[in-house]
Amino acid sequence: MDSLTNPLVSVIVNCFNGEKYLSQTLQSILRQTYKNWEVIFWDNQSSDNSKFIFDEFNDKRFNYYLSDKHTTLYEARNNAIKKSNGEIIAFLDTDDWWDEKKLERQISFFQDKEVGLVYSNFYFFFENNNNKKIYSKKILQSGYFTQDLFKSYKIGISTILLRKAAFDSIAGFDEQYNIIGDFDLVIKLSINWKFNC
Repeated sequence: MDSLTNPLVSVIVNCFNGEKYLSQTLQSILRQTYKNWEVIFWDNQSSDNSKFIFDEFNDKRFNYYLSDKHTTLYEARNNAIKKSNGEIIAFLDTDDWWDEKKLERQISFFQDKEVGLVYSNFYFFFENNNNKKIYSKKILQSGYFTQDLFKSYKIGISTILLRKAAFDSIAGFDEQYNIIGDFDLVIKLSINWKFNC
């Protein structure tokens, strides 16, 4: 993997009763200007209409998996990634959606073999007044900056593209966590891999 010019991106969509925004989430993947991707949709035993909504998307790049049992989020993410084929992993939760050029803009950074993770700024969307607010008004960092991550952590999971080899190098998400597994993963990656924003 000397250079990645048009790698397959595996988009991990973990779902547990995520019907409210799911159609918008999946539409935002379909609208990507970068087309070499697959969706790994991991249904963590949903009891709502999530599968029905997913089934409305008739695209061969959409792959549905039903978990044998309900698990923690981080176990579910690890299980979903085991089904993936991409050299690059992306995460999109069922209450988030992407700008149409997200993948196109971020993928080129992986031509640098030292880069393990690419992230971006993001907006919070407020449904009650239809407004949005940018997460960070400061320029976000690139390079090697583990210590700074402890001081100011500004990496949203749905903005991340991750080299699969980097993910494998730390054995994935630590499944003992319920809420800080993203943070733990990113910190471990930052020790040996360059980040780009």
